[in-house]
Amino acid sequence: MKNILPLLFLAVLSAACTRQELAVTPRSGENHLRPQSVLPGRAAVLLTEEAAEDFSADDFVRQASGLGVVSMERVFPDAGEFEARHRAAGLHRWYRIRYDEGVSVTKAQEGLASLPGVQTVDFPRRKVRRALFNDPYYAYQWHFYNDGSLGSRFKKGSDINVEPVWKEYTAGRSEVIVAVVDGGIDLEHEDLKGVVLPGGKGGSRNFVAGYGSDDIVPDEHGTHVGGTIGAINNNGIGLCGIAGGKDGRGGVRLMSCIIFADSDEESDGEEDARALVWAADNGAVIANNSWGYEAESEREAAQFAKDFLNYDSPTKDAIDYFIEHAGTDASGKQTGPMKGGLVVFAAGNEGWSHDAPGEYEPIVAVGAFGPDGRMAEFSNYGPWVDILAPGGSDSDEGEEWIASTVPDDGYAYLPGTSMACPHVSGVAALLVSQFGGPGFTCDDLKEMLLGGAVRDAIKLPSGRTVGGGKLDAYGSFTYKSGGGDKPDIRFTTDYTGDYRFKSHESVTLDWQILGNERARLQVSVDSDCPGVTAECSTSRVQIRINALQADPGEYRATIRVGDSASQPVDFTILENHAPRLVVPFGNEILNAASDIPLSVALASHFEDPDDEILGYNVTLSDKSVAMQSFSGSTLVLSPLGYGLTEVTVTAFDARRAEASDTFLLLGRNAYQDLDIYPNPVKDYLYVRPGTDKELDISLYNLSGALVYRKTDAAAGPFYPLSVDLREQPAGTYTLFVGDRRYTIAKQ
Repeated sequence: MKNILPLLFLAVLSAACTRQELAVTPRSGENHLRPQSVLPGRAAVLLTEEAAEDFSADDFVRQASGLGVVSMERVFPDAGEFEARHRAAGLHRWYRIRYDEGVSVTKAQEGLASLPGVQTVDFPRRKVRRALFNDPYYAYQWHFYNDGSLGSRFKKGSDINVEPVWKEYTAGRSEVIVAVVDGGIDLEHEDLKGVVLPGGKGGSRNFVAGYGSDDIVPDEHGTHVGGTIGAINNNGIGLCGIAGGKDGRGGVRLMSCIIFADSDEESDGEEDARALVWAADNGAVIANNSWGYEAESEREAAQFAKDFLNYDSPTKDAIDYFIEHAGTDASGKQTGPMKGGLVVFAAGNEGWSHDAPGEYEPIVAVGAFGPDGRMAEFSNYGPWVDILAPGGSDSDEGEEWIASTVPDDGYAYLPGTSMACPHVSGVAALLVSQFGGPGFTCDDLKEMLLGGAVRDAIKLPSGRTVGGGKLDAYGSFTYKSGGGDKPDIRFTTDYTGDYRFKSHESVTLDWQILGNERARLQVSVDSDCPGVTAECSTSRVQIRINALQADPGEYRATIRVGDSASQPVDFTILENHAPRLVVPFGNEILNAASDIPLSVALASHFEDPDDEILGYNVTLSDKSVAMQSFSGSTLVLSPLGYGLTEVTVTAFDARRAEASDTFLLLGRNAYQDLDIYPNPVKDYLYVRPGTDKELDISLYNLSGALVYRKTDAAAGPFYPLSVDLREQPAGTYTLFVGDRRYTIAKQ
């Protein structure tokens, strides 16, 4: 049997023939494979099982010599551990062909179809991305939260209602991988770094001719799409992604599967098919496709959509493969958070009622609406459009479009069903993050995703219909697919403490939920304590208590599983106690004639009754004497100059309760045992020994007369002996300290 797409009718001969050449009859009517839509010199053929097993590329090229065939190779290369599964799906039977571009499509179709063992001929069409414009604007994400405050063009509620999901459920988990089949995502973007899988084994991959498979080349369209799904939340920069996590480290992971890139070589047409199969085999469970096929008219689009549904192609086989095999290993055992994969496609931007692959029933086709709550005029439509998501308006006002990331740490507004599509993929990723696990399937996901959409919430242009409602993240999370008796819910925890937490502590309590495996009821946590946050799944809750965010007192957090069960968790935040000074500081000498610093262990002087690790502040009254720094809880004072400064040390705890002490720091030349200063002197002369001692001092004028004497005078580094010279005339004096002689100038 041969299916000739799309010019030839099906012809059937006797099934007894094991190797047969089939007669074909041309279709009447218009040739729908326009050269402008089909890639020149490119084709894919599906061989019979027998022909594939006994295939010889040299024989095939020789038999097709009239077409100028120059190469032939498998569309889906040998897949190693997944090869058996690929063969079971028939992927090994697809071969891509390069032939003389001067040969017409009709001649190539007839020639290839007549070759022995050829079951189906497919001509790859040009793919176009589903964005309308590329003018960059800085981000403002009405599509996530629209309260109408941005102006009359922004209708309250015209968003995806994702904030309640972030607050009550999840913002995405790293074990969920979304394949972005598009241009490359910028791996180094400040708001995506670490979220996008690098190129290499099991990671992102480039399927475009002329590039290495690990060359993940940044692209505006792909980076914009990826940012809507997974831009990092709560990191203090950029903007938010639907499934970008909560803690500044990202949420779901993105696999960049590149099918668009600048290359000297033209597309071979099957990049998208290979990308989908690669993604399925390497851990992705959601595939975002913000692209479609080029058509010159709605009539041509309708015919191609019909052909896509009725005839085989590598892309359709790859879609089926992803839907069946994503999330499983080579033996079909579930290894990912979901068994099977969700394939999401942009519906297209021509304002037409037909599109391919959008009309293929197994996928989720996404139309676009704007901030005014109206379906965009540019969006394709029809009963095959499964759901509507924010894609921007028809206006040329950028703020009405979709804000997301673009390469080189940029942000921009772009419109189109390309931008609507990742909203659906992002919400799907949130659902898998929350409900995914053993036994969770793509059918479960699809039911919640589409069942939670809000019907009749978007105003449609006159004469249009769609098959689904407005994307509503919270609606999908709270969607219930069945009734029955309430499940037997039980709660357990490994925590064995007394639920009494010190005022500075941050504590995580893990609770397990038993009995919710099948029901998958909503799990949430509410609390009267402002320091409580929670991460919830259907089977597990992490309650995080940040005692610093609440006053001391008694509180309760309550775990709720739908309306079936609840578990109170009572806890106490204890009173805070201020730090205490336990060892007063002593005065210190710093050798200003060296670069040797002085180290002071602050932790040995203070203690905290609550066993906190304290912080410290240090101030110097004269900063010219020393420079301060810290090494842990050790104060390091490095010499800068001579003099005396007062050092105040304040120890504080997490609630800023304090204890302080002060000491004197003297900067002097420690290599000499006596300081005589100032010299020259105006009023008082100071004599400072390096250690505490008693001094005998005599001062004589230039005539040799004694003008000052003091014996057994107590002095030390921090209380020098002072000599009052205010009444003495200017001139030269001789000072004796013990038997040591010094010349003093009086001004």
